[in-house]
Amino acid sequence: MSTLANRYKIIRNLGAGGFSKAYLAKDLQRDDHRRCVVKKLAPKSDDPFTLRTARRLFRTEVNVLKKLGNHDRIPQLYVSFEEDRQFYLVEQYIAGQGLSRELTWWHWTEAKTVAFLQDILETLAFVHRKQIIHRDIKPENLIRRDRDQRIVLIDFGSVKQHQPSAQTAIVGTQGYMPPEQLLGKPRLNSDVYAVGMIALRGLTGIDPAKTAFPTDPDTGEFLWQHKTNVSPELAQVLNKMVCQDHRYRYPSAQEALQAVSQLSEVSAPTRRRLLQAAGLSFMGLLGTGMAYPALSQELPNRKSSSPFPTTDKTPKNGTIAEPPPHEGSRAVPPNEKESPLASSTLATAPKRLDKQELLRRYGSYNECRKVATANGIKFSTTPTWDKLVYAFSYSEALQEISQVYLKTYPNPALAGITVELTL
Repeated sequence: MSTLANRYKIIRNLGAGGFSKAYLAKDLQRDDHRRCVVKKLAPKSDDPFTLRTARRLFRTEVNVLKKLGNHDRIPQLYVSFEEDRQFYLVEQYIAGQGLSRELTWWHWTEAKTVAFLQDILETLAFVHRKQIIHRDIKPENLIRRDRDQRIVLIDFGSVKQHQPSAQTAIVGTQGYMPPEQLLGKPRLNSDVYAVGMIALRGLTGIDPAKTAFPTDPDTGEFLWQHKTNVSPELAQVLNKMVCQDHRYRYPSAQEALQAVSQLSEVSAPTRRRLLQAAGLSFMGLLGTGMAYPALSQELPNRKSSSPFPTTDKTPKNGTIAEPPPHEGSRAVPPNEKESPLASSTLATAPKRLDKQELLRRYGSYNECRKVATANGIKFSTTPTWDKLVYAFSYSEALQEISQVYLKTYPNPALAGITVELTL
């Protein structure tokens, strides 16, 4: 299968689901040879029930994509056709990375989690207004688009029209399906549950598809807040999203989005300028503010020759704050014994960024600023490109170092050390 319909030249395999296979192809009949995704109906079993279910879901996906029309964060359906008694659909190709890859890097900050929720719930609210349930929202079906870093919702092969009283085939992914969906009775807020589970995975590092969250023996609700550090407001929203009883969840993505939008007015722990750090003095890192993955970064409009800004401010505890270590530098003075906690990861910063790298990631100056704001970076004046470069470099250094550190000290407040960091 090299060319389909004398038009779509297959480039490579993109993967397979329960009922279909996906290929990256290019459209030979267009002058620009536009890339696209070709999905082929290919159930894993040839028993009559599976074949009937696969054909029904495939037809439903075509009809739903037509119904959803041209939404910016949903792949556009180009065409569907039959060839050699095989069924195919062709849809828009989204250049980007699956969210599952991003979730393996480090735990999300509160600001990043809120930004994710706002992004995906905006798209899902549009889907729910059409009375459509996606039924298979999981990291693999979310793409962070390269050109603007927005989340795109893909794979509508499991969608269903909203019919609360109807029994249906059980379709979805273990760990992201709520109890009613496991019983074959999905609802709009079954999708809300799945989004909440992705957020919990981002915050805690626990993949619910592999490891079940512990539950309260009395209520049956998930216990997860001991694994992260978020504001009570965000915790309340997430607990309502992943409530085991669908009657107490947000009815649809629209109500969940309204609740999340209100969180932007709340001062989150990750944006505090007073950082609580546990035992940083043992690593020779006191004053660098690396106990949290993100922080509120007030960046004065001054030039710096280094992407990692320095400070001459004295924290409240009297210790002089030091800049984050440069790549290859040691985290402790050479004449002192290095703590076993000061691993090579702690002692190094990530590769330095530059303007070209930020443009590659985010596409424009304005988008770069939006992403900075979403990640808790604040500027006291309009930033130049130089300020954006070292802001992102510094933020990435904090995230990389803090994740190793927090594995040892999951609750930095226990040390009772307060560090004020000014950039």
